[in-house]
Amino acid sequence: MEKLSAIEKAINEMADLRQQVIELKELETQAQMAMEALQASEKKYRSLVDNIPQKLFMKDRNLDYVFCNESYAKDLKIKPDEISGKVDYDFFPEELADHYVSVDKRIMEAGKLEHMEERYVLGGQSFTVHMVKTPIQDEKGDIVGILGIFEDITEQKRNEEEMRKYRAHLEEIVSNRTAEFQTNNKQLEREFIERKQMEEKLRQTEEEYRTVLENTGTATLLLEEDMIISLANTKFEKLSGYSKEAVEGKKSLTEFVPKDDLARMKEYFLDRGTTLEALPRDEEFRFIGKEGEVRDILLTMAMIPGTKKNVASLLDITDRKRTEESLRTIEEIYRALIENANEGIIVVQDGLLKFSNPKIFGISGYSQDELTSRPLQKFIHPDDREIVELQIRRLERGELPHTYPFRMIHKDGNIRWVESSGALIGWDGKSAMLNFMTDITDRKQAEDELRNSIQQIRALVDVMEKILLTLNREPPE
Repeated sequence: MEKLSAIEKAINEMADLRQQVIELKELETQAQMAMEALQASEKKYRSLVDNIPQKLFMKDRNLDYVFCNESYAKDLKIKPDEISGKVDYDFFPEELADHYVSVDKRIMEAGKLEHMEERYVLGGQSFTVHMVKTPIQDEKGDIVGILGIFEDITEQKRNEEEMRKYRAHLEEIVSNRTAEFQTNNKQLEREFIERKQMEEKLRQTEEEYRTVLENTGTATLLLEEDMIISLANTKFEKLSGYSKEAVEGKKSLTEFVPKDDLARMKEYFLDRGTTLEALPRDEEFRFIGKEGEVRDILLTMAMIPGTKKNVASLLDITDRKRTEESLRTIEEIYRALIENANEGIIVVQDGLLKFSNPKIFGISGYSQDELTSRPLQKFIHPDDREIVELQIRRLERGELPHTYPFRMIHKDGNIRWVESSGALIGWDGKSAMLNFMTDITDRKQAEDELRNSIQQIRALVDVMEKILLTLNREPPE
């Protein structure tokens, strides 16, 4: 009878154990689902890395590639997963690969992030890139590799050089123009006195005019009251394509102006008033050369005192206009990139928001006016404000930036986790903080769910181990 009771007890315990195993499998299924959600989140961020315009790669301690994004792999004419185990010598000329390896070793030995401009060879062509490289550390703080990200700045460097040349050209023009008008003023005063004295001085004055015009440094004309060109210099010959003989006393300045600008030209010249002060100093017009080519010019006129003649200077600003248009296009491109970025981008100065892109409105739930009406700290979870302030002080001390998570309070009252990285920049003549923010709320929730599931499984396993130990210790009856 006692044996039957023991058997019955054992059967009941086995049934309980079976039920626990079923529940354990259900928990394991839930943990697997959480893992799949985490993997989906990882896939989403991998997609983000693959779709940024910058090239990104990672190398191990031995400088073997372990990872790269789609943009870099496309340059190397491989697939991203084919990069593993490759080295720089597999893709670049030996001299350039030696340089890359030397730089990578130096950065890993120093243990510090570096910004640099590097030469980059692609398809036999050489480009200039802005490269950021930083050593990778493991949990113990040991250097285990290096991370690099770079972008092509060849066009930017070319534009900077063009702007430098353009500024130098402008400074030269200003200097020449100043000297020109100083000379003109002195000459005009001298002419006025001389014309009152004798007729013979007229011939001398004309020669002096021609000398001045030839040494102005820009296309310069002497215009009669009806805009007929009485004198032209060599620079005007080059600009117009006509010889002096073909224009002096024969052509009007209006013949070189398109129909759309003609009325404005006549108003500028004929309706200027009777005093020098009433004459507009500078005006932009289009200029048609002999071969029909259209140039942009800056026209400057000055009336000769005591006469109805005008000295006109024509400065070719076509190249400058094109450069300005290129700069506007570049500015529009960068504005589009910022406004359509997948990260929230803000500039904070003196604790207040000075700039934000549309993404930050979706992360916080607040409008531009609402964000700028209060200090940024008001939107940060009280428990995390000290963390954020500490990161700001580190950057202000010149320490290297790094990514850190903190909580924001959404307008609806919910907590949103964001991952932030920042850099110190200049803004309106003062220091400011540039921050990039990524919403990681879904990822944090998935990690918490996975962590809770693992803890529950571990607790269940501990209970089962205790039950089995108890069963093994009971003596048979």
